[in-house]
Amino acid sequence: MPRTLKISFPEKCVGCEMCILEAQRQLSKVGLEGALIRVFRNTNSKLGNIEYSLEIDPRINSLNVDKIAQICPKLVFEVEEAE
Repeated sequence: MPRTLKISFPEKCVGCEMCILEAQRQLSKVGLEGALIRVFRNTNSKLGNIEYSLEIDPRINSLNVDKIAQICPKLVFEVEEAE
């Protein structure tokens, strides 16, 4: 059964981009060109808070998603079994 990476707790994201670095390492790519995970910074000017939003390319499931989920210091991701 294929395993899929799911963003479970996006509010916990601190924007460290460790997930991006792990995915790029698995692809043997240097830099952010063609990254399968993208982290966007949203600035809420009313409260002065910085929030992050994540996007995952469906092709990410061809990689070792367990390592990507485990590298996140805030445990934003979960790995699910796809049916």
